[in-house]
Amino acid sequence: MDSHHSTPARRARRFAALAGAAVLQTVVVACAPPGSGNTATVPTDPVPVNIDLGTDPIELTLYDGAGLKKIDEALIAAFTERHPNVTITPRYDPDEVQAVNAPRVLASENPPDIARIIALPAAVANHQLTALDPWADAYGWNTLPPGQSAMYRVDANGIRGTGPQYTMASGFTVTGLYYNKELANRIGMVEPPTTVAEFEQALASAKTAGLIPIMAGNKSAQVTFLVQMMLNNALGPDAVNGWVFNAPGATLDTPAAVDAAAVVAGWAAKGYFPADTNGTDATAAAGRFAAGEALFYVSGNWDAATLQAKMGENVGFTLPPAPAGSPVLAMSDPVSNFAIPSGSDDKNAAAAFLDFLRSDAGRQVVVDAGFAPSGTGPVPATAPGSLGAQIQAAFDILVAADGQVQFVQNATNGMSGTWLPQVQMLVAGRTTPGEMMAAVQSAYEQDLLR
Repeated sequence: MDSHHSTPARRARRFAALAGAAVLQTVVVACAPPGSGNTATVPTDPVPVNIDLGTDPIELTLYDGAGLKKIDEALIAAFTERHPNVTITPRYDPDEVQAVNAPRVLASENPPDIARIIALPAAVANHQLTALDPWADAYGWNTLPPGQSAMYRVDANGIRGTGPQYTMASGFTVTGLYYNKELANRIGMVEPPTTVAEFEQALASAKTAGLIPIMAGNKSAQVTFLVQMMLNNALGPDAVNGWVFNAPGATLDTPAAVDAAAVVAGWAAKGYFPADTNGTDATAAAGRFAAGEALFYVSGNWDAATLQAKMGENVGFTLPPAPAGSPVLAMSDPVSNFAIPSGSDDKNAAAAFLDFLRSDAGRQVVVDAGFAPSGTGPVPATAPGSLGAQIQAAFDILVAADGQVQFVQNATNGMSGTWLPQVQMLVAGRTTPGEMMAAVQSAYEQDLLR
């Protein structure tokens, strides 16, 4: 049995107490006219919560982006091994259109039972998702780290972070700094920096030694990671997450945020990025770092397998540095934020799949796929001394500190398109930190119609 789950007796007692009271609305999706695809009606059929899937055949469908096919199929295989009476058929759309197509898929006459949701407030406002609180009580999801739980919630005003729970992440990305150990030794960096002061000292030493201090593919807006690293430290996780969650009055146009951006502008002015950073994309940046061009490379877990293959033991990973005495923070988003659509035919079985994501077996599948695991528990097995092991150990520290922060690019549908030119102009010296933060905030408010 997974260590974080309740004992069978305890779960049985909890179910007995909940079975009569914990009910949910069954939502019947309306037959919308072609092209509307995002409305639903809400009748009153109650569905009792049941955590026992029995032995009768159950068929579920799962909807996700095609780029996550490998991890989804591994999760499905592991779940159905535990529940052999359940069959889960996956359905995929191309990654670049999955979020666009999701509202129509959810509102169709035959919606999936489990679906990746990106625009969570909109799906909730359209009555397309099932509130998960009764299953959260039944399965004990109150043990989730608060920072993770906030990613799953939307209140009655459509603000993320609080309110009922609607989703559960399959796993998480995690960002930080890769570093070249050979180059680190050349400048006397014995251990990776843990404070901003240590990081800046390493950058200055690398520049003096004729090295590129930070590899960043800013054609892909990778400098945004560094800006957010400083924003996280300056504003704290609640303020940054609140901005991403569209909390009322949230703003990045503040003196503290401008000062944070100014630090990164100063690094650019000192030549800490490659001269062609604005013309280099993320793939090329990873390749150049692997070839030994720079001391640090700012990125996430998605580059680990490639860097390990090319650099072997010469590459390390560390979480972003923080001010001395401050908690560690890092950008860390869900891989797939799975929800149960309102029109699911078997919400109990779908909820069992969501619960499986935080089990020891589910967490191991996610780590084997190169991501960080959902929930809490023992660090899943990795090859000792590998880059993957370093990333998982770092993520365990991050979760213990409740330091997961959402990516600022995900605050609105248009934010990625806003940050890209702004960080490119910041690096090129064609905008000031104050102008950049004002432009970002203005676009944010326009996107939200505020």
